[in-house]
Amino acid sequence: MKIAGIMAPTTWIVTPDKFLGARQVQELRSTMAAGAEAGDRYAIRNAAIVETLLATGLRVSELCSLVLADLFLDSGSAHVLVRRGKGGKSRLIAISVGLAAYLSQFLKWKVLVGEAVDAGSPVFMSERRGKMHRSAVHRVWKSALRHASLPARHGVHATRHSYAVEIYRKTKDLRLTQRQLGHSSPVVTQVYASLLDDDVRRGVEALWAV
Repeated sequence: MKIAGIMAPTTWIVTPDKFLGARQVQELRSTMAAGAEAGDRYAIRNAAIVETLLATGLRVSELCSLVLADLFLDSGSAHVLVRRGKGGKSRLIAISVGLAAYLSQFLKWKVLVGEAVDAGSPVFMSERRGKMHRSAVHRVWKSALRHASLPARHGVHATRHSYAVEIYRKTKDLRLTQRQLGHSSPVVTQVYASLLDDDVRRGVEALWAV
């Protein structure tokens, strides 16, 4: 809310139970990769869905809307285009070389199994060969948690929080984190900086040592 042109502080808080820790993320990735190695069609697709969510911070609706023309996978300039994010805003997300290579292999697999790979085709297809719906992605996520023996309390939005926590932890760049997540205001992104404030952590530890 704005009062006299000033952005009021957000009351939204990301508590530790709303995102996955680094070990949990690794366990989830390992479990999904192991399932995909078996060659099951949907296990491969589901692993790619979870990996993309964890490595981009996309909202579920944004993931469902991705088409092949939105992927720019050349090494050195790899990006994912979000055409209609929250509020109808578009943004370009920089992605790692590793994710770009992973998605390139996923696209080759799509060709092998006969999925459409023209520019307007969904990146992640439903069982009916159409665009996936958010409810289907939620089911994929809950199944992934179950197979990785992780707490079922985590909603799929935890992937976005987990991404935000890690990118801020590694870069300490609030503007970059804001841009990657597509937040309209740095006030929203600030919650991740507050959560990982090293000065606060050092102060708490110093108090305990007294």
